[in-house]
Amino acid sequence: MSTQVELKVYPNKLDLALYEPCTGYTGQTLSSWLQVNVPAYDDREEPLFSVNINGEHVLPSEWTIYKFKRGDDIKLVVEAKDPITIAYAVIAVIAIGVAVYAANQIPDNYNSTTPDGSSIYDINTQGNKPRLMGVIPEGAGRHLIFPDYLTMPRREYINNEQWLYLMLCVGKGEYEILPQEITIGNTPVNRYVGDVDYQVFGPGEDVTTHEAHRNVYTSSEVGSTAGTNGIELKGKVTNSGGSNSVYDYTFIDDKIKVYMVEYEPELGGYIRYLVMPPFDIGEILTVQFSLENQNDGYYKLIEKGRNGSTVKKVDGQFQDDPNWTGFITESDSHANVNVENSGGDGQFNGPFFACPKGEKTNKLWLDFSLPRGLGELDDNGNFLSRTVALKIEYRDDGALSWTPVDTITFTNSTNDQLGRTVSVDIPTKIRPEVRVKRITAANDDTRIYDEIYWTSLKSELESATRYEGMTTIAVKIRGTNALAGSAENKFNLIATRKLPIYENGAWTEPKPTTDIAPFFAHVIKSSGHSDNKIGLDEANALHSIWHARGDEFNAVFDSASTIFETLKRVLAVGFAEPTIDFGRIIPVRDQKRTIYKHMYQPDNYIGQLDRSISLIDDDEPDGVEVEYFSPITWKSETVICLLPEDQGINPEKVRAFGITSRDKAYQYGMRKRRTRRYRRTRFDFKTEMDALNSRYLDYCALADDIPGYEQTGRVQFINGRSIFIDNENLIWQTGEPHILALRKPDGTLSGPYNATKGSAINEVIIDRDLDFQATLNGTMEPPLYMFGINTRWCNGVIIRDIKPSSIDKVSVTADLDDDRVYLDDDSLAPIL
Repeated sequence: MSTQVELKVYPNKLDLALYEPCTGYTGQTLSSWLQVNVPAYDDREEPLFSVNINGEHVLPSEWTIYKFKRGDDIKLVVEAKDPITIAYAVIAVIAIGVAVYAANQIPDNYNSTTPDGSSIYDINTQGNKPRLMGVIPEGAGRHLIFPDYLTMPRREYINNEQWLYLMLCVGKGEYEILPQEITIGNTPVNRYVGDVDYQVFGPGEDVTTHEAHRNVYTSSEVGSTAGTNGIELKGKVTNSGGSNSVYDYTFIDDKIKVYMVEYEPELGGYIRYLVMPPFDIGEILTVQFSLENQNDGYYKLIEKGRNGSTVKKVDGQFQDDPNWTGFITESDSHANVNVENSGGDGQFNGPFFACPKGEKTNKLWLDFSLPRGLGELDDNGNFLSRTVALKIEYRDDGALSWTPVDTITFTNSTNDQLGRTVSVDIPTKIRPEVRVKRITAANDDTRIYDEIYWTSLKSELESATRYEGMTTIAVKIRGTNALAGSAENKFNLIATRKLPIYENGAWTEPKPTTDIAPFFAHVIKSSGHSDNKIGLDEANALHSIWHARGDEFNAVFDSASTIFETLKRVLAVGFAEPTIDFGRIIPVRDQKRTIYKHMYQPDNYIGQLDRSISLIDDDEPDGVEVEYFSPITWKSETVICLLPEDQGINPEKVRAFGITSRDKAYQYGMRKRRTRRYRRTRFDFKTEMDALNSRYLDYCALADDIPGYEQTGRVQFINGRSIFIDNENLIWQTGEPHILALRKPDGTLSGPYNATKGSAINEVIIDRDLDFQATLNGTMEPPLYMFGINTRWCNGVIIRDIKPSSIDKVSVTADLDDDRVYLDDDSLAPIL
């Protein structure tokens, strides 16, 4: 003989003092108990509750095996499966369904916060920019994108033409990009034949096939500034009237004697005489012979004189060398003596570090520009060839000695601007400092064009070879006059997101799509949830509606947001919202409906039904002004949405994030305007557990307590189509068609049925057979009914809020629906 056992159901695992006692029987399995006592129960891969018997955790696989025994301590604990569920896991497992309120106000969208980097929604900030530590933009549907820098732009001279390299991030995910929709400014790149080269890389593809992939750092200490072309490399001026002058040196003890050697035409030969050295006290001099010499090195000028200048030897860091005892005597030397550290005529410029502190490189680029060309005019106006030679040296941070690079020479005969990028490969990675000097003498002859500038110092840092999870584009642009002003920060494109689509119970390969449902599912899946957390069937049903209507979601997310806020934005363009039901996120659409889901009337209220009506305020908006993004100009435009009685003097301003159609923006605005105007009645009531049957935005039948409207009560007896009720004073209105609706055991509405008066005073005859089997033996609550004339038998309401307040009480808020809300859902925007 079976005996009863007690099951304790804990709605909140954080408060084990609160539980609901339930009854089972010995020999019964948990699985069979759930099926008998929990009508909504279904087997799940991840149950919404855990089972503990006699202090031991019982796995779901054992629920069909273990049989209750007398004296068992059985505990069922509701387990929250995610942060959103935690907030609402306060009800017993007996009512496993939970409907969650989601606010129907769309967040003020485009730029609620200022993102790091560019924003396509603000015309004042549109452009390519770095997004340091920012959110990787993610596109949905078809939209304009200004890709963000993955590496900083760099320029390089190739065959005396300057080219710009850009490595850009289109966005997270995979996109379709058509060649004709890639532009610089407003001009498609295919108009610049030969001037633009680009390559699109999908997520994870090798980007090293394009030179733009390199992560190049440009030193801020070398380069052009306002009014200058860069660092001018100056050579010693040696022309003093037409004959070349040279210096000879004598090195003895700690002194340097400087001799000027000049050609004397009257003597027909050279003369040599002591001169004041062309150096200043305190300057660092480099002494270098054409062949190896022990006097080579750095020297600091201590005292300056015509008959000899005193120096002190220093090291590469310009520190005194205490071991130096003097020069090895050398007379009439043609050594090169230059000032090391001032960047003056004929001196080294620099050194400058090529990469930031903490970084190393083995690849350098140095840019040089000759703005007036290179050459020499002869007496007949012909342009003759001329050569300029440069010396480049580098060393590691902290090193004493310099490593020379092969002498760089420029030779040409033109007055057109010239430029060259010199690349330097370093055997091992170091943090180099670089210096450059001109070793060709300068000339003050106005017919000679040989000014040269050092305009840039660059180094390659660690470069990515692929970018997982994002689409990138590498670009190489010739710096022509047509592109000079817009190429670097106005590169843009129109991309269409590729996403898998759920069809016939399976996911397709990613394909270009502007539909709402695929991106809705993607948002949830990209947050780490599996398919069983997505209301795929519900989304697929709405997909058919959205696609047929032409509803699209076209947007770019470039600032941080929560998954729920993102889903609200995505679904809003289709008049829908996200809710959580049985642990799944599902979309529900606010649309015109005629079939009622559930019935609520005084017999299943707790307390009174509260009605509140919002009256029209003189100050409330008299229209809606919708801001949307035009797919033609890709700028914000507006459309005004007015009812016939509206003047539009004080419209509500709304931003339609994700809408790029004027007609759709109008429909969106008119829905908001009509909702504000015609949904002004709200109902608040409480039930026991009944309201947990409903979901957010369900369309339900609600009984009112106003005399002359519906009549309600309980069914006493059913005989075929004859329904006997508990009201012997049922009011029939002559000449009016009547309706009877019944409540099924699961809370859903049966009917409504056309009703006629029976022979008994409490008999109602319906026009067709009932669609459920009523239980009237007292084991459960009998069916409830609502009765009235065809136009006033119930209030059709939209469920707005369901809040469990304990294990036996639920608060409900509902709006009185009005068919006028939906009248402009397919309307076209007025012609401008």
